[in-house]
Amino acid sequence: MERDDSFYKVLSNLKEIIDKTGVKICKDNGESISFCDAMKDVKKITWTKATITKKPSKKDVFLSKRRKYLKMDELLNKNESLNVTNLPEYMEGHVENINPITLEKLKNGEFSMQKTLDLHGYRKEDARILFENFIQEAVKLRLNCVKIIHGRGLKSKGAPVLKESLIKWLIKAMNRKWVAAFASCKMCDGGPGATYILLKKRPKKKRLSIIK
Repeated sequence: MERDDSFYKVLSNLKEIIDKTGVKICKDNGESISFCDAMKDVKKITWTKATITKKPSKKDVFLSKRRKYLKMDELLNKNESLNVTNLPEYMEGHVENINPITLEKLKNGEFSMQKTLDLHGYRKEDARILFENFIQEAVKLRLNCVKIIHGRGLKSKGAPVLKESLIKWLIKAMNRKWVAAFASCKMCDGGPGATYILLKKRPKKKRLSIIK
């Protein structure tokens, strides 16, 4: 291999750019400074895997939720036969050991709606009282299936107030003993903005399994 004279010439002059503190760096004006002096203000940058993310504001969360529901509205308007069980707003619950056929009939809206309660426009506490009175009346009349209209909560800043509250009311001991199952309605009956409730003939306190 041929010797590169220019390369070895640079190496031969290496001693001239080294002093007691280290390597000397030549500046444009001909002066030289030590490598240590040139690097004294340099700070070490540490690398980390941590990702810094900005916490979304309440306004951003609300706008994001609104956009999601507006897109959902477009789907619902285009296809009234859309399967409600595939929607993110769908919810259901049932007692242990319920007959799967009975639950499927409820989800498909095959039971006759014998009574309906519309909670639109009511405050949470007023709605709760109306709901509990409604269930007590339905039990006295020995009704089999009823419907609650609570809306989808599009105007709520956080989670849908009445819809989320309905689940809490259903699992409350005094109401749970009469509830066999519940499920979001089919689109023709109100979709995610309404809920079917299947009532028991005899009160039994069993745990309700919630699916959301």
